[in-house]
Amino acid sequence: MIGNATVRVYVVVGLIAVTYLVGHKAPSLLRPSEVAMPSWTFDEMPLNLANWRGEPTKMDPEIAVATGADRIVNRAYKDDLGHVVAVHTAVFKSADAGVYHSPLNCYQSQGWQQIKRTTERLQLADGLTIPVSVSTWERDQDRVIVIYWYQLGEHVLFGRADFGLRVRWSLRNRPKWPAMIKVMLQIPATDLDDAKSAILSFAREIATWENLPEHRKEALSFDKAEKDR
Repeated sequence: MIGNATVRVYVVVGLIAVTYLVGHKAPSLLRPSEVAMPSWTFDEMPLNLANWRGEPTKMDPEIAVATGADRIVNRAYKDDLGHVVAVHTAVFKSADAGVYHSPLNCYQSQGWQQIKRTTERLQLADGLTIPVSVSTWERDQDRVIVIYWYQLGEHVLFGRADFGLRVRWSLRNRPKWPAMIKVMLQIPATDLDDAKSAILSFAREIATWENLPEHRKEALSFDKAEKDR
């Protein structure tokens, strides 16, 4: 006869096994068999956005390869007051690869010291709002403000911790998963308040373009087209 103590041991062992499976194995099982890249690209984004004027910039080829991105577009935008925002956009077939290179980790590894970090919400058209990460960094005599966000369909993420079971589970029944889209902006911040106001203003412009109705409709409903074939 099995005693109560033995039963309790079996129960505990079973719970540990289930917890391990859910916490460590399930994310690897909840991966897409296929990923749908968006039909649009950031190359199509206007060089003139409100009072901002942009031009393409180059990226070190080795750094571009290291990011693991399938599409990269870099630009610099300048407004009428002389503010300059460096823009890095990337699209990833592998969402894991996308969130692996979090700007927070990259800046720290390059010797920048984080002074402050908050999450702000950008108010876009039609009542849509999205959260973005806003952080201030210093290195030597330089200070910058960085804004970034990742979008995976209807989800906005900031790093690997956000790409967990909840997000993966919400995508589990889709024949194709959406690609991961990353936007990162940087502005020099001699005057913190002025720089923050300027970069948030620009972030709103680029997020509005990224979330045009046709873009969001594609990101949220491409799986339906697959099912209807």
